[in-house]
Amino acid sequence: MAELLLVSRWLSAVPGFLTPKVGPGARIGFVPTASSIYDDRAWVDLDRTTLHDQGWQTVELDIEAMTAANMEKALATVDAVFVSGGNVFHLLAAMRRTGFADKLTAHVQAGLPYIGASAGACVIGADIEPLGLLDDPTEATGLHSTTGLGWIDEVIVPHADGIVSGPAVVDEVVRLYGKRFALRLITDDQAVLVSGSAVSIVSS
Repeated sequence: MAELLLVSRWLSAVPGFLTPKVGPGARIGFVPTASSIYDDRAWVDLDRTTLHDQGWQTVELDIEAMTAANMEKALATVDAVFVSGGNVFHLLAAMRRTGFADKLTAHVQAGLPYIGASAGACVIGADIEPLGLLDDPTEATGLHSTTGLGWIDEVIVPHADGIVSGPAVVDEVVRLYGKRFALRLITDDQAVLVSGSAVSIVSS
């Protein structure tokens, strides 16, 4: 049964989500891939620091540099996975190209807790096409389909308060895609909590 925490920006919901499942001080596989195309990765550094301040250990999973065997070994030895933000199109392309998408899906379906921030939250949904107004699809290499990992039937739209992209962009996402996709808008102080088939919004 999938146990997911999908955050827009802040990570204050992580301890309440993770501690009952894995206990304090657990090992989190940290996937920074969504930001690997950028020089400035300040938000990734902040996420990593925040997790450490909360008492977690992080194990870096650079999926673009790992072998398939090392990916499998890492997923079998961590207590949870955290996928950070960046460009969701680049992230999905890299996850598919490396085979990480299928490996991660199998482990999450078997119960490995998953935390996704921004792009890491969006990639697991039904499709990422609507996110083309928030991220640049042309920054992805070899992405042949915008179909997401499909762990939920919705499309996560982070930063819905407009602080990152501006409220007009969020309004345009809803106008253009609201009838085609089940959009789940979350503000930067919210997260989507998924436990099996139960979906709810929590503060974060």
